Amino acid sequence: MSRTYQLSHDRADNPGPIPGGLAFRQISGKHDGRDRVVLIMADDDEDDCLLVGEALKKACTGCTFHCVRDGMEIMDYLNRIGRYEHPESSPAPDLILLDLNMPRMGGREVLKRLKTDLRFRAIPVVILTTSREVEDVKTCYDLGANSYITKQSTFDELVSAVKTLAEYWIEVATLPPRKTRIEKPTEPDKFS
Repeated sequence: MSRTYQLSHDRADNPGPIPGGLAFRQISGKHDGRDRVVLIMADDDEDDCLLVGEALKKACTGCTFHCVRDGMEIMDYLNRIGRYEHPESSPAPDLILLDLNMPRMGGREVLKRLKTDLRFRAIPVVILTTSREVEDVKTCYDLGANSYITKQSTFDELVSAVKTLAEYWIEVATLPPRKTRIEKPTEPDKFS
């Protein structure tokens, strides 16, 4: 199940459901030339998606957060397939949060596809997982991950980690330019 959270501290701005999930809209000025920073999280644990969404509400008032359930769904989102064909409900991401262990297509395969596809290669990918395995860390960095974060055990620790992540990627780092729309591939997906 896809969830969309456009984060706000003011529930009066809530426009209600949009295709693919829940929405909370943050009305704010431009942030570094962007209307809002768009984060997408691929994670099969709905509780983790909700917790990260809640943590982002506290950490990033100018963020739009989308959560998809697995690697296949994030690839559909990025390739504008099915319910993700409309840029209004599935805007191009500025940052991807990626779990490693998901059904259908795991995070390692998604990361490999993202970093070998010219359309997506520049999008920063942060691995957000429970795995502390040294081999997982090494593999993810070898595949092109921009950061590797182990999921925190308490909500307060998660808020702190997400706040640090948001401060770095949104306030400190310069993100690559976002296309207004992700182009559909001109040739059949070689990964299918």
